[in-house]
Amino acid sequence: MTSTETSSLILHGRRRVSVRLRDGEVLLAMGGVRRRMPVAAIERIDVHGTKGRRLTVVLTGDEPVAYHLRCRSGPAVHEFAQAVRRALPVRDADGPRPDGAGLVTEEPIERAAPNRLRRLWWGLGSVYVLVLVCCWSPAPGWAR
Repeated sequence: MTSTETSSLILHGRRRVSVRLRDGEVLLAMGGVRRRMPVAAIERIDVHGTKGRRLTVVLTGDEPVAYHLRCRSGPAVHEFAQAVRRALPVRDADGPRPDGAGLVTEEPIERAAPNRLRRLWWGLGSVYVLVLVCCWSPAPGWAR
């Protein structure tokens, strides 16, 4: 079992969606935005759906906000949910709850620029194949 203090747990969903637990925060990357949710802002985490592959993170507050993630591995979703549940603070049932949505910070995810050398190799390879296709002629006697 890995410790959440030294390493992070990661779930990968569809379309470059991922959620990670690291250093008391749940990091949700979705739609080009990374949301940092401190565990104090999380009311609960639910696992549901077909074979337990859907994860829902519900934030605290009067108007609860929920984020959903679908993953391929049901056991991975259950393990992630258990790790987050262990990290949640113990609260009184009647105690005040902070506004979870107000504690969440958002930052845009910058995509890495394509590697110029890789683009050059792809371009040269494409030109080479194009020249081979255009200049290739069958040996005499093939087309009869």
